[in-house]
Amino acid sequence: MRSLIWAAALVVFMAGGVQAAGPRIGSQAPAFTLTDLSGAKVDSGRYRGKTTVLYFWNNLCGCTEQLIALKGFVGARKGTMNFVAVNEGQKKEIIESVILANGLPYQALSDRDLAVGRGSFGIKVLPTVFVVDGRGVVREKLIGILDNKKLESIIQRYL
Repeated sequence: MRSLIWAAALVVFMAGGVQAAGPRIGSQAPAFTLTDLSGAKVDSGRYRGKTTVLYFWNNLCGCTEQLIALKGFVGARKGTMNFVAVNEGQKKEIIESVILANGLPYQALSDRDLAVGRGSFGIKVLPTVFVVDGRGVVREKLIGILDNKKLESIIQRYL
């Protein structure tokens, strides 16, 4: 038994340790502060009280098309939910070229150093979407591009 424990510890050590898996369904979403396109600091606490969709993306993952396709769905629910497009690792100009050029009704935040996405939320694949209720509790974690109707249906459950 003792050798089995040592073997398991050796495997974890050789793999570089244990990485954070991010928040679990039913747990509190990590608090964060990121900058918006104007350079203003945005604290995640401002989203309390409404369902918030955190859509982690960049323009290399095929996410741009989905963000554009969700425009009508999100626009029709403005005021009843928060939809936050958190860009992972890209320059402000790239974020603007997607959000502003397409007239997307999203709060756009920059996670240039990946500290929030990879660090706090444990993201390994883009897009990754978290649906967080008004109390800050993670209700859904969706990895990869989903059919838009399915994604809309999942979000709608929490509105």
